[in-house]
Amino acid sequence: MRVPGTKSGRPDGLAAHRGLLDGLITHFPVTRRVAGDESFDAMARRFIATERSRAATRFPSWEAFPSFLRSQGKASSIEYVADIAELEMARGKARYAADARPIGAHAFPSLPAERFRGLRLALHPSIFLVASRFPIVTIWETNQSEHQDGRVDRWSAECALVARPFLEVEVRRLPPGGHAFISALSQGRTIAAALDAATATDPTFDIAINRALLIEANIVIGICEQARTVQLNA
Repeated sequence: MRVPGTKSGRPDGLAAHRGLLDGLITHFPVTRRVAGDESFDAMARRFIATERSRAATRFPSWEAFPSFLRSQGKASSIEYVADIAELEMARGKARYAADARPIGAHAFPSLPAERFRGLRLALHPSIFLVASRFPIVTIWETNQSEHQDGRVDRWSAECALVARPFLEVEVRRLPPGGHAFISALSQGRTIAAALDAATATDPTFDIAINRALLIEANIVIGICEQARTVQLNA
């Protein structure tokens, strides 16, 4: 049986193209709102054409879209739209990351202070970090619907923490040095090494604020001392 709009029961090129475009619109709604519908759709069509021309058997991946946007020029307007797209891509990947049970806040106060710096933290598999010289979290927050004006009063660099510790994907604005701190922890480095990396990146780094973030965001699933697990929920 043939399906309308197809040949030999297979989707024609126009229908497949439309499906890919709809997929990009679904995955990057805020990016589209920030860029403007017409500009976004034109860029999306160019992305689809470029990706499909590289290999006849390759199905374009929406995950490559932020990199494609970044390749379109060096203008700040392109860069910040690409950063928003990267944030939305991270949200999509976090949504389908593996599940893991965070440890409770009760695990942290019980840690001996003298051993704290030598510990390593196992972080949730849904964590993604996005750094930008633009206020990407603020832009994302103020463009959640067409009813918001999307205005940003103060433009400054922001780093985003994306994670899905429970059912919903959450986006948080990282405090100074937070990106370097969490990045180091995610690489398996000790808290002491992560503190050094964060302080080197930003002298205003505050361990109390960032430690509170780890607890509030529920992104720690284990605390390890050398090869021994100190606290880990199954």
